[in-house]
Amino acid sequence: MTDINKDIVRKIKEDEVRPYSRHYFFLKRSAIWLLFGLSVLLGSIAAGIAIFQLRYAEWDLYRHLGHSLIEFALLVFPCLWLVILIGFMGFAYYYFRHTEQGYRYSMLLIISLSVVLSIISGGILNTIGLTEKLETVFHEKVFFYKGLEDHKRKIWMSPGQGLLSGMITKIISEEKIQIEDLQGNYWIINISGSVWRGRLKPVENQKIKIIGRMAGKNIFVANEIRPWQGRGKQGGGRHSVCPEKGRR
Repeated sequence: MTDINKDIVRKIKEDEVRPYSRHYFFLKRSAIWLLFGLSVLLGSIAAGIAIFQLRYAEWDLYRHLGHSLIEFALLVFPCLWLVILIGFMGFAYYYFRHTEQGYRYSMLLIISLSVVLSIISGGILNTIGLTEKLETVFHEKVFFYKGLEDHKRKIWMSPGQGLLSGMITKIISEEKIQIEDLQGNYWIINISGSVWRGRLKPVENQKIKIIGRMAGKNIFVANEIRPWQGRGKQGGGRHSVCPEKGRR
């Protein structure tokens, strides 16, 4: 035995070093892969919600607001979810580098792979409608998330520019409905010939966004009606209203 080997053995005895069991290393590897997978999953959710928000960003509205397309894109871009996605990609990179073979791969390759996986998975979550449901839950349950809608509310409370939103409170006839806008004011909406987007249909307690024009005090003529969020309730096409008896 060489002097170096003797020194190592002596050091081990002096420090009472004990080897880790195979179970320890198995659990450690499993935990690292689990955390990597969890980071990618959460990144996928962030990517899915970002895709959902971009999909329903209503890019045509910049014409109504006097913004250029670039200015409007900066207003609607889901910066919060982009930051969250980047954060989880950082975690994914960290944990992957701590796997047995992780050190062999470059940072660019690992991060690129994580981003691609997150975007593909996010797209799948968006396709099956899960991100829309999560978005609704965040709006209803997460207190700070509600504040993110302030800008959206301001945009859709511009009746002079042809934009109005609120809750349908009454089906008056086949040509008219009543809404309560986001500021508590009541409007009579002429929906004759209007186009209902998504899966919307004229029903009470449906929150909607309206593109059209003012025709007088608290009177609005609708050209197009959209769901407040996502695709709305089942329905769509040109409106067909069957008001209950006694409502005419």
